[in-house]
Amino acid sequence: MNTRSSTTGADRSDRLNAGYDRVSLDEQKTGRGVASQHEENAEFAQELGHPLTARYSDSGFSAYSGIERPDYQRLLRDIIANLIAVVVVWHADRLTRDTAEGLAFIELCRKHKVRLFSVQRGSEYNFNRAKGRADFLRDIVAAQEESAHKGERVALARKRQARNGEFGGGMRRYGWGVETGRFRSVCVNPKADITERQYEDRPILDMSKHRPEERDEIRRWAKELLSGVSMAQLLRDLATRKVPTQAQTDGRKDRRTGKTGESKWNSRTIKQILTSPRVSGHAEYRGEIVKRDAYDAIIPEEKRQALISLFSSDTRTDPKTGRDVPRKTSPGNTPKWLGSLIYECPICDDGSTLSVRSNHKGEPVYRCRTCHRGRQSAVGVDKHVEAFIIARLSRPDVANLIPAAPETDFKALREEAQELERRKEEAGVSYARGRISLAVLETATAEIAGRLAEITAQLSASARTSPLAPFVATDDAQSVWASLSLGHRREVLRTLVRVVVRPKKHSRGRPRKGAAPYVFDTGAVEITLNRAAPVATEKEAA
Repeated sequence: MNTRSSTTGADRSDRLNAGYDRVSLDEQKTGRGVASQHEENAEFAQELGHPLTARYSDSGFSAYSGIERPDYQRLLRDIIANLIAVVVVWHADRLTRDTAEGLAFIELCRKHKVRLFSVQRGSEYNFNRAKGRADFLRDIVAAQEESAHKGERVALARKRQARNGEFGGGMRRYGWGVETGRFRSVCVNPKADITERQYEDRPILDMSKHRPEERDEIRRWAKELLSGVSMAQLLRDLATRKVPTQAQTDGRKDRRTGKTGESKWNSRTIKQILTSPRVSGHAEYRGEIVKRDAYDAIIPEEKRQALISLFSSDTRTDPKTGRDVPRKTSPGNTPKWLGSLIYECPICDDGSTLSVRSNHKGEPVYRCRTCHRGRQSAVGVDKHVEAFIIARLSRPDVANLIPAAPETDFKALREEAQELERRKEEAGVSYARGRISLAVLETATAEIAGRLAEITAQLSASARTSPLAPFVATDDAQSVWASLSLGHRREVLRTLVRVVVRPKKHSRGRPRKGAAPYVFDTGAVEITLNRAAPVATEKEAA
C-alpha cells in the first residue's frame, strides 16, 4: 500500500483508493489512535470493493484548531493531480469541522470525480446529489457545534476554578508553585502512536503557595523600580546575579531555538509579572479579576497599581533636577559605574556629565562627555563618594532626608474605585435601555474617569518609596549599601548629593624615573548635599 504518493502526474486509469485517518491530542489521551481508525477504514473499503491502496494520516492534529494538517494537505494535492478515485474516512469530522473548508472539499471532489465513503455512515456521500452534499455538511456542522460546546464547557470550568482559587492548568506562574511531595506521570511525546509513547514522573505543585526564591525576587524588583531604579539597570542586575528565568528553572525549551536554558529576562516579562493581578493575590481569568484576595499577595495591591502607572509612562522624574527624562527599558549601554552620567563637569558648568573611558594605560577614568577633560581615576572617585554617602546615611537623622509620605487610606480608595466602576457600568446599561441621553452618559463617564485617574495617581504616589528608605531602620549603613544593586546605589546618589569632579592636573614632560606614583586627589571631588546637613558631617566624611 502506498503511504507517500507522488503529487505530480497526469490522468491515470488506476487511480488510488485512499484512506484518511486523524486523531487530536484529546482523543490520543483516550487511546483512540490512528491505527484502530485505519483498520476500520480498510475493513469497510474491502467490503465496498475498493480496497485501500494509499493511506493519509494526521496524528495529534485537531480539525477545529485551524492548524495546517500535513497529510490532509497532501491528500488535497493528490486529488488535484487526479491520483485519487475514492476516499474512505471513519466520519466526516475526520476531514474537517469547518463548513467553508467542507464546501471547498465538495467542489474539489466533484471537479476531479472523487467518491467519499464514511464508515460510521455506512455508505457514500453522493456529492452529485443535493442530499449527499447536505448530509456531509450537516455532519460537519454537528461536529463543529460539539467542539464549540466543549470549548464553552472548558472555559466555564476554568472560570469556576479561578473563582475558587484553584489552578486551572497551563504554565506555572513565576513566584508560585511549591512541591507537594507527590508526582504524576506525564507523556513527553503525546503525538506519537499510543504504543510508542514515553512517560516521566513530574512533581505536583501547590499553585496557591509562593516559591520563596522567586517571591523574594518579585519583591526586590518592585522595591527597586518604585525607588527610581531604571528597568535597564534592573535587567543588568539580573544578568550580573545570574537569576534564572522561569523557563530555565522549569527546564522548558525555547520556542525559537528548541534548546533548553537559552531564555533571557526582558522588560516585557518583568512588567507582565509585576502587573498581573495574581501577584497581588487576585484570581483572574483571561485578564479579568474574578475573585479578589484569593491567595496570599506577593506585593500589595497599591504597589501593583503604582507599578502599572509607572510602566504606563515613557518618562521618569530625575530626583536631582525634577525634570522628566526618557525611561530606558533595555540593558543596552547601561552605566557600569556609580557616577557615570551623574557626576558633573565644572569646566563646562552647564550640567554636562562624565562617563568612564580608558586612558593610555588602560585604566578607567572619568571624562567629560562634552569637553573631554577630567581623567580622574574612576575607582578613586567612586570610593570617595561612597565613603561620603555611607557616612551621611549612618547618622541617626537619616529619616529627615526622606519626605514624609502622605497618610492614605488605601482600603477606602480602592472601595471608592470599585464603586465608581460599578456606576460606570450602570450608566451604560441605563443609556442602552433609554433611561438617560447620550449627553448625560458622556458627562457621567467623563467625571467618573477623572476621579478614577485621581485615585490611581494618589495610590501610586503613596506606594512609591524613597531610595533612602532601606537606611532608616538600620544601624549598619555599610552593610545596607553593600546589599544594594548598582542601580539602587545610583538612585541614592542622585537623591542625596550633587558631585562635581575637577580635571586631573597634568605635569609637563615625561615623569622622572623613580618619581612617586599617581595618588588620587580627594580635593578634586566636590560633594554637595541636596538636603540640609551639618557641615561637620561633610568634614568628617572628607
